[in-house]
Amino acid sequence: MKILAIDTSGKALNAGVLDSKTGVFFQHQHLKNEARAHSSLLLPAVISLLKQISWSFEDLDRVVLTQGPGSFTGLRIGATAAKIITDQTNSELIPVSTLSAISKSHDHKIDKRFLRSPLINARNHNVFSSLFDQNGSVLIKEAHFPFSDFISLIKKPTCFIFEAGTGDEFKEEIRAHGHSFMEFSTAELIDSRVLAEMALVNKPVSSVLFHPNYLRKTAAEMNWLKKHPDQIGKSSNDYVSEV
Repeated sequence: MKILAIDTSGKALNAGVLDSKTGVFFQHQHLKNEARAHSSLLLPAVISLLKQISWSFEDLDRVVLTQGPGSFTGLRIGATAAKIITDQTNSELIPVSTLSAISKSHDHKIDKRFLRSPLINARNHNVFSSLFDQNGSVLIKEAHFPFSDFISLIKKPTCFIFEAGTGDEFKEEIRAHGHSFMEFSTAELIDSRVLAEMALVNKPVSSVLFHPNYLRKTAAEMNWLKKHPDQIGKSSNDYVSEV
């Protein structure tokens, strides 16, 4: 199976191409000062990867991407690109949880005694997080949590995984509860090969119906809802359509 992997959920662009039959894999080489430049880097990176592996867009079988949580703008850029590619070719769209991709990317580095909890700083001591056991089964479903509330739910030794420089405010609390943590650079947080391999086990979805999974509303959407109280409780697509 010929797979294109795209991750635009964080500061760095992670992308790769994998031929599951031969094991041939190429990944995007990160450049200096490319953080938050997904809109200008993504398409050239994909074209370069396809040239390296001697494929055309029409050769792709599946396009896998991180669906969120993460950067609102980044997720929209990745989703738009993936939907266009799959709409214009015969390839399938495979969305995967950003948190699951983070956890799987570093599973082999974590002591088997520990549960795994990938987390993304959501500001004001809040996080996007979830909890997995050693086999990857979900123990706590991903959501937006106050960190103190979330860590109180965890009763077994756990390794928290996050981007370097984003989890400093949580470290003392993690240690106080007897847990550990691992931090990685933004370019290393998600392994694009692991992301590509996730396309082999996750199910495809309709590109028409797919939307990123933000896990919370944007500030702009919340302000819009204040002006349109009749839309509270309805799909975020109504906001997107009107705006």
